[in-house]
Formats: sequence, structure tokens, C-alpha cells
Amino acid sequence: MRILFLAAGLATIGAAAPAAQTPTTAPASPAPVAAAPLGPPRAFVGYTQPDIGASACRRVDASQTACTIPAMTAGRYLIEASGTSTANTAGAVQKLSIVVGSTGCGTADRRPTAAAPWPAGAAKTIRLQCEVEILTDRPLTVIAVYADDKATKATTGPTLVVKRLPWDGVISTRVGSPRQD
Repeated sequence: MRILFLAAGLATIGAAAPAAQTPTTAPASPAPVAAAPLGPPRAFVGYTQPDIGASACRRVDASQTACTIPAMTAGRYLIEASGTSTANTAGAVQKLSIVVGSTGCGTADRRPTAAAPWPAGAAKTIRLQCEVEILTDRPLTVIAVYADDKATKATTGPTLVVKRLPWDGVISTRVGSPRQD
């Protein structure tokens, strides 16, 4: 009797199994990936990712420019700085740093070589980029610090631009120094 119930149960399961495994429609194609949105994710309710325009920046002196990121900011930004000097004599050097709050974001320097000399009277511009992800309750200062030796700085001081980037969901900081000419 047990065998009869077991056989009947297996027959029922066996008959239903192939039908359950047979797809009735073609598999759906993957949904297109949406572009990364600007602004912080919902986890940061109350925060915004504002544009940081020229009105948020000021020249401190010939060696520093500062920009202020407002309170309650969350998001990714690309910070770009540059400094220009004219060599007074052979052997002139340049150095440029970006500081976000109290955190160094990177440094670039230029030293002349036989392959890339910097002759007296020639102007050179050094550049530096830094990508940051910001989450701050208070205003945050970004500073470009520029120095040179055996050269004269441009009177405009270093440039500093803070550009808003789409949120990618990854909390990280990356630095890049473009090729120096």
C-alpha cells in the first residue's frame, strides 16, 4: 500500500515537473542602465550637491586661492588647480598642492630636465586634478597652494575650479596629475 501511494505521488510530481521547467515566454532583455544622477542618494536626506561657482572662490594672494563648499553638501566633485610662473633663470621649479578641509588631496611638481628644459623668460603652467566625495555639515574650504623657485608667479595667483560630478555610489578619492609640458 505504501508503495502505491509513493508511486502515485512520484507520478504526480514527475508529470508536473517537466511542465514547470519549460519556459512559456522568451527571457526578458536586461533593462537599460540609467545615467548616474547628480546629488546625494536618499541616505543623505537634507543634503544637496550644489554647483560651486566662481562666486564661492577668492584669491588669497599670489600663492593661494580658496573656494568654499557650503554646509550640508554631499556629492562628488572634481577639483582642478593650476599655477603659472615665468622663469627668471635656468633651473626654475614649480609645485602645486590641493588641500580639502585639512586633508591633502595631491601635489604636483615640475623640475626642468635636459629633455624638458625651462629657459629663462618662458612661462609655464602646472596643473593638478583631484576627485573627492564630500559629506559635510559645515562649510568646507578647498585651497590651491602654489610655489615656485627661480621664477616669478603670475599676479592672478593660482586658479581653482570645483566641478560637480554625478554620484557613482562609491566613496573614494582619486588624484591625477596631467602631463606637464
